[in-house]
Amino acid sequence: MKFGFEQRWTAPVDDIMSTYLDEAFWNGLDASSFSKMAPPEVLDLVRDDAAGTALVRLRYKVDTDLPAQAARFIDPNDVAWVQETSWDLTARTAEVRFLPVQAASLIRATAGIVVKDDGDDTVRELRGEFKVRIPLVGAQVEKAVVGDIGTNLDEEADAVARYLGLPD
Repeated sequence: MKFGFEQRWTAPVDDIMSTYLDEAFWNGLDASSFSKMAPPEVLDLVRDDAAGTALVRLRYKVDTDLPAQAARFIDPNDVAWVQETSWDLTARTAEVRFLPVQAASLIRATAGIVVKDDGDDTVRELRGEFKVRIPLVGAQVEKAVVGDIGTNLDEEADAVARYLGLPD
């Protein structure tokens, strides 16, 4: 399943980029920030300004309703993945790999991120593909998880705005 999401803030690009690369931002998120996911756990955040790169590794756990048939392949109580985001800081782009905690041979997901100016706003576009190879119910699992990712990204954008003190 292909997916695409966009977040928008009335803030400079550098402020948005700095927030996404700020360990204090990630560690400051709590359960009230998200309706379907636990706050992400920071596994690694390494920035190399000389090379113009950064790597952010976060562990996410989602509370989603999977089809009952999927439980044979995926523990519905542990739908989790590690998100590895490799940033090109000069281009303000990133490649994202989603590494499932379980059923890794059945799930493939990647995405690209572009952060750009749009007048006085900053826009973050995330486009990717999520594929679940489970007979008969794979598409249902994809739809459930991608929907929850969209909700999470919107809530994450709200958290960025609060962190930067932006108006609602």
